[in-house]
Amino acid sequence: MWVKGILMISLLALSYIVVVIAIAYFTAYRPPLVESAEIHGQGVRHIQPADTLSIYTWNLGYAGLDKKSDFFYDGGRMVRPPRKRVKGNWAGIQNEISNWSDADVIFLQEVDVSSKRSWYIPMLKDLIQGQLRFPVSIFGKNYDVRFVPKPFLEPMGRVVSGILTLTHFQIDSAQRVSYPGSFSFPSSLFFLKRCFTVTRVPFEGKEVVFINTHNSAFDGGVLKKQEMAFLKDYLLKEYQSGNYVIVGGDWNQVPPRFVKNPTAQYEETSVPDDFPSKAWQWVSDSTHKSNRKVDTPFIKGVTYTTTFDFFLLSPNVKLVDINTLVRDFEYADHEPVLLRVQLGS
Repeated sequence: MWVKGILMISLLALSYIVVVIAIAYFTAYRPPLVESAEIHGQGVRHIQPADTLSIYTWNLGYAGLDKKSDFFYDGGRMVRPPRKRVKGNWAGIQNEISNWSDADVIFLQEVDVSSKRSWYIPMLKDLIQGQLRFPVSIFGKNYDVRFVPKPFLEPMGRVVSGILTLTHFQIDSAQRVSYPGSFSFPSSLFFLKRCFTVTRVPFEGKEVVFINTHNSAFDGGVLKKQEMAFLKDYLLKEYQSGNYVIVGGDWNQVPPRFVKNPTAQYEETSVPDDFPSKAWQWVSDSTHKSNRKVDTPFIKGVTYTTTFDFFLLSPNVKLVDINTLVRDFEYADHEPVLLRVQLGS
């Protein structure tokens, strides 16, 4: 009798796995290499030669990775915080962004559209239709899975999310560009489809190209190498065309010359110093870290912190300054970073 019971349980488990994989396969999000990004609104001004541009980047952690949270993918146990806490995080995030009165461009990552992990709060809609004073939004979807089955006892479920750029500027166009590479089957069905978005703003007969990126995580560095090789070719072509290029976001790797903690047992890929060529400039805040590990809730001075959020500038873009906005990871596992630049010759 017990043998029959074990066989029945095994059969049910196998059927569950087959059904989950089949649903994921037939409903899989398969974006093209390049497509028009989702654009809302119209800009109200142009870039002027004397302007100092203020550009923010922030991975919002879908309002579910506040300082009290840990996360099962990163060694913790939690799938999502209670609804009340996520709503509180989301209110805090919107309030923070609303205070960036000097912002010309904002890069945001992990903006949920409709996801179980964030209690189906319509974050993208809130940011586009909210009172944040940014007339143009550019969205690139990078995560669309009907049902994420992990962890088994509390599945992450439905996830729809992406990266969002907000600006005041009138734009020429915007695209979503897919990064190459993916995890092996069937894991690839349940992970993000990594991408960057390209927002083109006219300036003195050329374009300022704002690139919002969110590179791979949990990949052992393999996918990031493919992504960076692809991005290198893209950036060099833009600069050779005479354009100004500003890339920012969550790279999921540390900047060149970053001093790692030699005792830390965490994966940290480094960006090549001469990427995409020696004339380009990597800029990050060396005084404050921008990301914290979420294997445990955050304890200041104890929790491991690193820097994944920074910028890359083409040779014709001049750095003014860069600062991490220290918020002690109140609402997300990343801190906002503010870059100021001027356009050169």
